[in-house]
Amino acid sequence: MKKKLKIILATDYSEAVMNAERYAIQFAEKTDSFLTIIHVYDIPFNFPAAHSEYAKATEELRLHELQRLTQHCERLMDSMDIRLNEDNFECVVLEGSVGKQIRKEAVLSHTDIIITGTHEANGFQKLFLGSHTWDVIKKSEIPVLAIPNDAIFSTLKNIVFATEYREGEIPGIHFLVELAKQFDAELTVLHITNYILSKEFEKTLFGKFRTEVQDKISYNKLNLCLVQYDDIVGGLSNYCENSKTDWLVMSPSKPFFFEKIFTPKKSITKEMTFQTHIPLLAVPDFYIPENVFSEQSTNSL
Repeated sequence: MKKKLKIILATDYSEAVMNAERYAIQFAEKTDSFLTIIHVYDIPFNFPAAHSEYAKATEELRLHELQRLTQHCERLMDSMDIRLNEDNFECVVLEGSVGKQIRKEAVLSHTDIIITGTHEANGFQKLFLGSHTWDVIKKSEIPVLAIPNDAIFSTLKNIVFATEYREGEIPGIHFLVELAKQFDAELTVLHITNYILSKEFEKTLFGKFRTEVQDKISYNKLNLCLVQYDDIVGGLSNYCENSKTDWLVMSPSKPFFFEKIFTPKKSITKEMTFQTHIPLLAVPDFYIPENVFSEQSTNSL
């Protein structure tokens, strides 16, 4: 029996998140998942100082923000000709830090996947634009699915996990296998190498990791692949494009120690959140979900 995903989508009503909103609603409808749409807001500086007045003002603000979010979601679903019922959908507004509140709500509600948008930028702007997305990805205890502005929702048939041979990736691959089974999807565990160490040593590393994965995980649509490419980020992008990948999966954890030696300040996962044109799923190292999916049945994609 297939099981039901619990999803959180964070929105700030910006253009950057608009496509993620649509993607999340389409995904929730097609998979019969439970979708929570969250908006995090700030308390204005000019609120009254007196406790009684402050409490009243903050509650009025919360209700205003909830009404705004509800109306936003209704208009969005109307424009898509999709209507999620109350058993599959809710709106939640929270006050405080965006990344912190999203992560907190995800843990409290036993969420399976957080969906967020990305910002496209070049040069030094990458350090600032999309900071909420990266803040959620690098600190989240559960998987985060980042949706680029031009990503199109489609049937989930091909998932690619970019490996760096870390021990902590094995539990995440277990999770991905269970996810792939829900949709009868292919799961490819891929390593892109530029053979900076040596071709023989790289093949030895890959062989050991492949054996470990195959010994611990069984799935007839699980493939392990080693590909040579001078530019790792470019290699990932090209592979995903050529193989018609639906989701690219990476770990946001600290880079593999060889990568630390040669590119100590570079984070490939962060760079890919800005360069990929397909959804990027970030799965933390050693991720073991409390309950992968809830026990309700779902429609297949």
